[in-house]
Amino acid sequence: MGANDTETEERAADGPAFQPVFENRVRFAETDQQGIVFYGEYFTFQDEAVSAFFRAIDYGYDRMRADGWQIHVVNTELNYRTGAEFEDVIVNELRVADIGTSSLEYEYRAKRKADDAVLADGTVTQVAVDTENEEPTRIPDAFREAVAAFQGGLETDG
Repeated sequence: MGANDTETEERAADGPAFQPVFENRVRFAETDQQGIVFYGEYFTFQDEAVSAFFRAIDYGYDRMRADGWQIHVVNTELNYRTGAEFEDVIVNELRVADIGTSSLEYEYRAKRKADDAVLADGTVTQVAVDTENEEPTRIPDAFREAVAAFQGGLETDG
């Protein structure tokens, strides 16, 4: 589901549009005693969104390693907006907000499918490293092109 798949997907004023990358139904085990999704679960959802994004652009972890690089998470942040409950369906959306020379920042948000309410939003920052020496390395052009094609644009400073 890339930016070109639907004309109803609006391009954000501050960058490429968010793309829905996967949905999940809240499991009972993901809720707390108050009956809402335990806050720590959103970090798992966020991480799953990044992995789903890689699959969506056809540039997964195996391809990264084959191309001689991998990514390390260096920062992640989440803001909680409202609660999700058992059996709610969550639409997890992502966009690459910026790609530098060796780093990239994703913006993430989780929305309840039933009413489009934003449940949580945040960022993930990753650094590309060479698989041989673990030193920062330039993010390949093929990855940049795949991101731009999927989300209908790319913010870059590298």
